[in-house]
Amino acid sequence: MKNDRPIIVYDFETDAPDPEKCNPVQLAAVPIDPETLEILEDRIFSIDIKPNGIDKDEYFEQPKREDTIKWHAKNYGITYDEVVEKWRNGTNEKAAWKSFCTYAQGFKGTKKKGQYYTEPISAGYNIIGYDAIIVEALCKRHKTKNPFSKLNKMDILDMLFYWMSHLEEPSDFKFDTMRDFFGIPRKGIAHDAVTDVLEEAALLVRFLQFFRKQSSVAKFKGAFSNA
Repeated sequence: MKNDRPIIVYDFETDAPDPEKCNPVQLAAVPIDPETLEILEDRIFSIDIKPNGIDKDEYFEQPKREDTIKWHAKNYGITYDEVVEKWRNGTNEKAAWKSFCTYAQGFKGTKKKGQYYTEPISAGYNIIGYDAIIVEALCKRHKTKNPFSKLNKMDILDMLFYWMSHLEEPSDFKFDTMRDFFGIPRKGIAHDAVTDVLEEAALLVRFLQFFRKQSSVAKFKGAFSNA
């Protein structure tokens, strides 16, 4: 059955490394047309989010919090205080999340026999082990339905592992390593959510195009009948 549900590549930046304890500070997403595989950059979503508790002194006492702020400062080439000020000026988490849920609702597929889920397909790099955990927490915290399909997810990390886990290169499966390995042109600051979703979408599209060239009904149908 041909898929007509849009694919949404999304990415969170956060104030701590643990997805179960962190607060999101940035969310970006970009849709991919499921038929043409065109990256719809004109419909990109991006929002800065004010992390919960940042106006309280104890916020900065949480484990890994200061180290994460310093990491962001180094990544953006700004000061520690500038990172904190940027986060404080972000949109309230509840409003930011509901804004994204409304955005995602604009990318539903057609309900038909065999396809009962119409929500867009989520995609990204290590979303199963990180970003999807944050999504579930936000849904619970703000009493919203998960904006993505329950059935399908496209995790580029897993996709690359299927194809490359037997190779000597690359040395690991970090996205920074993959950027260099594939020669992805740098068009922005790495680990900025907007930059990341555009680069992840470009990599995903290339692999989906490759998969489509390899697959056909003739190759798959009855492939195990003589096994």
